[in-house]
Amino acid sequence: MRRRLVTSYLVIVTIALIAFTLPVGLNLSQLLRDGQREVALREARTIAVLLATATEADEATARGARLALVQLRDEVEDQTAGRVELIGTDREPALGRAVVGAQDVDFDAALAGEESVRSLDESVLGEKGLQVTVPATTDEGRVDGAVRVTVPSAPVDAQVQSIWLFRLGVGSIVLVLSVIVSAVVATSILRPLRLLDAMAGRISDGDVKVRANLDEMGPPEMRRLADTLNEAARRIDVLLSAQQAFTADASHQLRTPLTALRLGLENLHDRLHDPDDKAAVDRALRESGRLSRLVSDLLALARSQAPSGAPAAIDVGAVLGERGRFWAESAEDAGVRIVVEMASAERHVRATTGHLEQALDNLIDNALRASPAGGIVTIRESTLSSGALIEVIDHGPGMSAEDRARAFDRFWSTTVGGSGLGLAIARELVEHDGGAITLVDTPGGGLTARLLLTRILTEHVPG
Repeated sequence: MRRRLVTSYLVIVTIALIAFTLPVGLNLSQLLRDGQREVALREARTIAVLLATATEADEATARGARLALVQLRDEVEDQTAGRVELIGTDREPALGRAVVGAQDVDFDAALAGEESVRSLDESVLGEKGLQVTVPATTDEGRVDGAVRVTVPSAPVDAQVQSIWLFRLGVGSIVLVLSVIVSAVVATSILRPLRLLDAMAGRISDGDVKVRANLDEMGPPEMRRLADTLNEAARRIDVLLSAQQAFTADASHQLRTPLTALRLGLENLHDRLHDPDDKAAVDRALRESGRLSRLVSDLLALARSQAPSGAPAAIDVGAVLGERGRFWAESAEDAGVRIVVEMASAERHVRATTGHLEQALDNLIDNALRASPAGGIVTIRESTLSSGALIEVIDHGPGMSAEDRARAFDRFWSTTVGGSGLGLAIARELVEHDGGAITLVDTPGGGLTARLLLTRILTEHVPG
C-alpha cells in the first residue's frame, strides 16, 4: 500500500509538472525564436532604407548613405556573427562585396517587393541559420535592390536548450523531493495501520490482552478505530477469561466430589455379597471413572484455548522419543508395544511449549485403547519439504469414513469409556501452532493419525 501511495503521489506531481512546465517552456522557446526573427527583420529593413537612399539620392546624399550603410552592415555582422548581403535590381552585388546565390528565390521575391524569412539547416554561414530577405523600396514604391541578412541559429538554440535543461533539472529535483515527502507522508499514514495490523496478528495468535497505544495512532479517525479495536479485544478477553475460568473451575471443583463418590462406591463394593449388587456398583464405578476422565479432558480443553506463551524452537525427534518412553509402561500394561521411528535429519519447528507433547499424548492414548493385546503402536516421523509429518499408527478396528469425518467433534467417541474430547483437544493445539491433523486408514487395518507441522525453522538452532 505504501508503494501505491507513493506511486500515485508521483503520478499526480508528474502530471502537474508536465501541465505547467511544458507549455511555459514551449512559449519561452517560441519567444526567443520570434525575438531573433524580429531583430533580423528590423536590421534588414533599416539597411534596406539606406540602400534605397544610396541608390536614388543625389551624389552627396548617396555618398553619405553608402558610408552609413557600410558602417551599419559591419556593426550588424559584428553583433550577430551573421552576414549582410546587398544586391541591386540587376542582381549585381551592392557596395562591391560578393553575394552568394544572387539568383535564389528569396532575392526573386524581394525584387518583386515581398519579404521572406526562412530557417535553413545549411545557410551561407556554413551552419544552421535564420535568413531574412527584404526589398529596398523608395518612397515612390520602386524597388531598387534587396537586402539579405543571415544570422546563426546556434545562440538561440543554446538558450532554448538551457531553458529546457533548467526546467528538467528543477523537475527532477521536485520529483526527488516528492518521493521523499510522499514516502514520509505514506509512512506516517500507514504506521497506525501497521500497528493495528500487528495488534490483530497478536490477537489472532491468542494474545487477547494486547492493546493499541492511542498516542501512536495519529489522526482522530485512526484513534477512534484503535479505541474500537481495544474495546473489542477487551470484551473478547473478558468473555474468553470467563468461559475458561468457568470450565477450569467447574472441572476442578467436580474432581473432589467425584473422587469421594468413587471412594464411596469402592467401599460399598467391598461390603456387598450379592453378585448382582456388585455388578451394579462396578457399572457405577466405570461411569464415575469415565466422568473423571471427562472432567480432566474439559480442564485440558480449557487450557488449550487459554492464551499461551511465545512459540519456541521444538526438536521434533526429541519430543517423540520422550513421549515414547513416557507411554512405554502404560503400553506394557495393555499388552501393546510402542515403536518410535525417527527421520534421519534433525528437524526443528516453532511451536508453543507443551502443545506438541499434549497432542501426542491424546493420539497415543487413543491408539493404545484401540490396539488389541499383542499389537504395536508406531510413532513415525517423516521429513517433508513443507514441514514435519508425525504419524501415530495403530492396527485396531479403524474407523469408517463417516466416523473419521466426525472424529474431531467434541464429545463424540466410538471408544467405550472415552470422553470424546481427546482428538478435539489435539486439533485445537496443533492448529494453534499453524499445523494440521487428519485421520486415514492404516494399510492392513487400523487407524493412522497424521500430524503435520509447517512452521519449520530455517535459522540456526543452538544445540
